[in-house]
Amino acid sequence: MRRRDLSTVTFEDAERRMVIALRKMTARQGDIFLSARFDKTSYPELAERHGVTVDQVTNDFARALIMWSRCLHARFPHLVWPWF
Repeated sequence: MRRRDLSTVTFEDAERRMVIALRKMTARQGDIFLSARFDKTSYPELAERHGVTVDQVTNDFARALIMWSRCLHARFPHLVWPWF
């Protein structure tokens, strides 16, 4: 798989790749990713919603980020995950 700089990815391309990433995630990972990242839902609230521990929510969110990063072909994780 060839990696590329995210500066060359258009909004439409990123959106298309997000859909691809969501299809590859489990339903729980997708919900946790979207809720935590875009709705700013807390991990404890997500854990309660899904009936799992906060550690499992953290694990699912991390796996979802990895999937999204792979689908974007990000060379540098800090471009996808600015909080690193």
